Amino acid sequence: MNVPKHREQSLTVLAHLAGWGFPPEVQQRIGALGVVWGVFETNLETTLWALRDEQVVGVRPSTDKTSISQWIDSLAEGSAKLSTEAQDVLRSASTAAKDLMEYRHALIHGWLIPFQTMPTFIRNPTWNREIRNRPASDAHVDENLLDMAIDVAWILCRVVFAAKAACSDASQANTLTALKRDVSRAKSEANELRHLTALMNHEKY
Repeated sequence: MNVPKHREQSLTVLAHLAGWGFPPEVQQRIGALGVVWGVFETNLETTLWALRDEQVVGVRPSTDKTSISQWIDSLAEGSAKLSTEAQDVLRSASTAAKDLMEYRHALIHGWLIPFQTMPTFIRNPTWNREIRNRPASDAHVDENLLDMAIDVAWILCRVVFAAKAACSDASQANTLTALKRDVSRAKSEANELRHLTALMNHEKY
């Protein structure tokens, strides 16, 4: 059976990545994290419009020239239409999202350090003693850590879906507040992902 050249080359690359510490299970999860984060990011923008009662038909949205980091900060501001408990959920989700964003950015944009059991990506390193505008961050990668990241990303998706629905239908507010426990878990997991190097260097970890 003739295998198309692009398929042959793709399989060669995937095998090469496996040798760098990225077995198929890890490769699959990196792809899933990318997709779910994208779903969160795109829906976050429209959720902010709903939280602000912003009408965007025919005009440039307030979010058009702002960054995902600013969107996440804005999520914590919530809306006066929501209850105190719902606002708390949004603030916790914002904290989790900021930590997961740093992990995701390091994974996608960082320098790769291959390692058979846990490869690592480092973003904004200063190996040449250069001065960077942003602090260094890292992302350790294995199947378990990526499962945590995917869990956090999906919880964040559920939060923005629920927040948007609650803005247009007050009866949906309970769906958002019911996520409190899951968001608390997401906040803890995302914090661990972002600060794993410091945690591993701590004697109690």
